[in-house]
Amino acid sequence: MEIINSFYSGCRNGVNNNGHVVYCRYGLPYLICLPLNRPDDPLLNPALTHLKAMNGYYANQFLSNLHSALNSEDIIAALYQYALQSPVSISDYNKAELIDTLSGLVAQSKLLIIPLFD
Repeated sequence: MEIINSFYSGCRNGVNNNGHVVYCRYGLPYLICLPLNRPDDPLLNPALTHLKAMNGYYANQFLSNLHSALNSEDIIAALYQYALQSPVSISDYNKAELIDTLSGLVAQSKLLIIPLFD
């Protein structure tokens, strides 16, 4: 069993820890993962379903306003590559296009955003 005693931005590797930990603009940690990689933890909060409203508008706002100091600079690009499970070249896209694609995946329930705080 792996015990995680602190949160950090970036990829979480391990048996049940695939995904990315990001910090919202208030500094609160969230796990962003594919439904297949959702940790099998009964105490884990459910995914935020209200972010799917209005074709992912709220997910778009969430991803656009991530905390700039607590997250790495390329977190959106890393999330895009993780969500598509492909090492595609993202240099052809700007940040807004990447966020639009990610928010569409959240709206389709293909990407989960799970709060890691109580």
